[in-house]
Amino acid sequence: MGFKRFQLFLSLCLLFLPLLARAQYDGYGLKAAFYINDNLTNAAVSEVDPWLSFLWNGCPPQPNMSVSVFSAQWTGYVEPSYSEPYTFIAYVGGGVSVIVNGQTVISQWTDSANTSYQGSIALSAGVKYPLVVDYFTDGGNPTTDHIQLAWQSPSQPQVTIPRVCLLTGASIVPTPTPQTPSACQGTAPVTVNGVLSEWAWNTASGWNEVNHAVGGNTYSASAVFKTLWDTANLYFGVTVTDSVLTNTGSSTPAFENSAVEFYLDPTDSKSATQNSSCFEYMFRWNDTVPQELNGRTGGVSMSTSTLFAGSVTMGYVVEASIPWTILGISPSTGTVMGLDVGVDVNHNGGDCRDGQLIWNGGPDDYANASAYAQLSLGSACPTPISTPPVPTGGNPYVAPNPTSGPTVEFVYQMAEAGTAQIKVWNAWGNLCATINDAKPAGLASSILNISSFAPGHYFYRVVLNYNSGKKDEYQTQVLAIRK
Repeated sequence: MGFKRFQLFLSLCLLFLPLLARAQYDGYGLKAAFYINDNLTNAAVSEVDPWLSFLWNGCPPQPNMSVSVFSAQWTGYVEPSYSEPYTFIAYVGGGVSVIVNGQTVISQWTDSANTSYQGSIALSAGVKYPLVVDYFTDGGNPTTDHIQLAWQSPSQPQVTIPRVCLLTGASIVPTPTPQTPSACQGTAPVTVNGVLSEWAWNTASGWNEVNHAVGGNTYSASAVFKTLWDTANLYFGVTVTDSVLTNTGSSTPAFENSAVEFYLDPTDSKSATQNSSCFEYMFRWNDTVPQELNGRTGGVSMSTSTLFAGSVTMGYVVEASIPWTILGISPSTGTVMGLDVGVDVNHNGGDCRDGQLIWNGGPDDYANASAYAQLSLGSACPTPISTPPVPTGGNPYVAPNPTSGPTVEFVYQMAEAGTAQIKVWNAWGNLCATINDAKPAGLASSILNISSFAPGHYFYRVVLNYNSGKKDEYQTQVLAIRK
């Protein structure tokens, strides 16, 4: 089973601002409880939702729940901006009840299809009013089950009630300090073919791990990604480790399948809501054309390739380029923009996503840019040389990379005497090699024979354990083997 939450399209005759709801957020939003039964009994899961805008479209609201019989309750507070009567509008496929400040403004507890109900109440600006919304469906038509809660007033145009006007009652969690990755500037052309064979992809630095599950079941999937740039494009390369890959075609949003999501805020606004300058690109496995939330794909190139160990699927690679012209940026060294990366997992084989990984922010990245990392455009990427150089900034690397063998050399800097431990995994996550080398202080290296390794992308991690008890641990990086 999977889960599915996304905007209600105009085909449902919803002419106000469409907002997605696929996520959880603490502080802002409403507390949500989903129930296995249609009468608000037998709770299955609790979460925080940024707003009420759900179209389940034949998918269960949560993994392991029914697709056709369930109920839900959202509780919290709503805070208006104007002192005047507000009309609450509920668009539903199902039954709904809306209670504001103890007053029932909507009560339609029958399972209807594609219907809207409304009720009004006088509110005061800046006051936090208790809000309770109940919903149920008893299986009449699961492909149209949905709920979207909007409001309007003489001064407020009709919109989905935004997350900044909905509060759980919990304290607002401060936005964490973002990670600060850097994209090096490529000096040679990048061919977008899903292989990541250019030297700039395979230098030691710049790889970032995506392994934070934010929703559903991710089946131990993980990913690493890197960004490059030149005067024409921003480049994105990612290797996803996932044992089951799904692409159900153009009729399904890419994020419901095996896909990578690339969130960009060119102005680094840190806005709590995405604005028109933000981009969300979706690169689905086995697609040749990307999707973007607002259709801005002109000039964007993508390619994917599947990773195998023999006949066993290990994952896939995405390589993409995005023109600076579409992002509205004139790039230069030191340019900073907001960035995050998501990985969508679908093992059920249908149109319902099973889970999602997010790198830096949260599961509502599609609507909230405040927790994006800050990507800076760096100087020229290192160029390949025959003799391995001293590690830059102390970060270990492997050379040559990519390689055809028969050996590779791991280069690192020992702060003091100790043992260098190096582990290498294949893209399936199986441990392929372990090195434990006792080394004195100073520049050191270890040799690994890879003649028995199959071609593909591997991951390695260097940990320097010193005799004093201290250690230096470095992020997992990628080794590409071609034969």
